[in-house]
Amino acid sequence: NDFGFDKIYVGPMRRQQHTFEIVADIFAKNNRSMPEPILVEGLREHGGSGAMREGLPQLLAKVPEVRRLFEEIKKRPELKRRNSLLAFEHFMYEWADGNIILEKMINWAEFRTNVKTGLDYILKETQKGERVAAFTSGGTISAITAESLHLQNERRVAALNLSIKNTSFTSFLYSNEAFNLLSFNELPHLGKDLETYV
Repeated sequence: NDFGFDKIYVGPMRRQQHTFEIVADIFAKNNRSMPEPILVEGLREHGGSGAMREGLPQLLAKVPEVRRLFEEIKKRPELKRRNSLLAFEHFMYEWADGNIILEKMINWAEFRTNVKTGLDYILKETQKGERVAAFTSGGTISAITAESLHLQNERRVAALNLSIKNTSFTSFLYSNEAFNLLSFNELPHLGKDLETYV
């Protein structure tokens, strides 16, 4: 397949830029060039793990099931990973619904607005026939996908985030001001045994 790009956009986080650097290195080793990356603040991830640390007291107060999950960890430490992931899922839904408000980090609504601003910038800069790539993270991909699908239910947007696999591709078509989803969460470059989730 021809994976040439006319423009490359990269988020401001180190891991987003590192992913671009890995791909650029592979292109270079195959005598393929890539455009210089353009930094877009709106491609920044939401920082859900840090948000949960700050919002955990609110989550425990609001969701009895989360209290139960943490009590279960005390009795059965082997369930820590599983129960922590389940608690994080509850947090994402409550945060996306606006039921948890953070003081030290941006909130979900601000994150969504920032992503839309970044997406609008990229689309405005895209000319007819151009192929562009954006290197970002799972939450941002879910938010961009939500824009293409006109999703209004923020809990569903958060659910998309929880299903995204590491290093996956999501593709869109932008034509005549229409922005449509072509494919979601694809991993043509990995075997099943290497698939992991964001």
